[in-house]
Amino acid sequence: MTTRHMLAISLMLMLFAVLQPSAGWAKEVVVLLDPNIRPYVEALAGFKESSEANIKIFTRKEDGDFSDERAMIGAIKARKPDQVLLIGAEAMQALAGKITDIPLIFCMVLNPEEKLDGMPSNLTGVTMNVAPERQMKILSQIMPDARSVGVVYRPEEADTLVKRGEKACENLNRQLISKKANNSTEAVEMLEKLLADYPAYWMLPDKFSRSSDVIRYLYFAAGEKNRALIGISDKYVRAGALFAFTVNNASLGQQAAKLSNRILSGDKPKNLPFEMAYEADLSINLKVAGRMGLVVPDELIRQAKVIY
Repeated sequence: MTTRHMLAISLMLMLFAVLQPSAGWAKEVVVLLDPNIRPYVEALAGFKESSEANIKIFTRKEDGDFSDERAMIGAIKARKPDQVLLIGAEAMQALAGKITDIPLIFCMVLNPEEKLDGMPSNLTGVTMNVAPERQMKILSQIMPDARSVGVVYRPEEADTLVKRGEKACENLNRQLISKKANNSTEAVEMLEKLLADYPAYWMLPDKFSRSSDVIRYLYFAAGEKNRALIGISDKYVRAGALFAFTVNNASLGQQAAKLSNRILSGDKPKNLPFEMAYEADLSINLKVAGRMGLVVPDELIRQAKVIY
């Protein structure tokens, strides 16, 4: 073979390599989200930062009506994406169980188990919940003598989370005293009993945390009876809870991207359980701790992102 022929073949091979898309470049993830919701956009930015795939965005509106999202299913399937990322509870509820032949990953969803009818084998994702184990460990460090924690919850919203909380307390030789309520009036009645008997209360991200009547009574009674509140996020600590973890939206997106990359590499969604948020900032209210006669360990003060 002549030098000219060898050079020609080498150039052809080089050109072929350049034109041939890489494995990562060939992958595509369709993203469904409402672009007017800032936390969703922040989560998407985190996902893009860590994803190994191309991103194609389908926009939707967070209005409680799934018809528009389901009307997009044909267009989504026509692209033959490798995955679909569902940002927000409504996006997850709209497509989970409706698309069964493409891996689905959710993000920016609280208590996903209670929002699904059944558990699709092609679905996994990252919840906005912080693991109860982390919350109960912080409580045990600040209040080592508190053997019981109270909680009032709506079972249709937080049953799975409460069961995990019960196990977390049990592992720390504590007990979670849980009471079910159907409405705000029942919730306040249960709160009155729990705050009378137990030194700490665990706030959950459900309907009751969005009820002004429930929250108003909870803060009033906790202050009057010198009870500790485990908040849902920083704003609850600022208002008078003892401590809370606040989830970072971009970090949730990055965490979802890591799940996505694993699936792109061959893992099956059914073998990847839902994950709770890994990255969350700790806030502690030292004023509340001082009023309650509690000493917060220096280790936790150094760990905290925000101190009040």
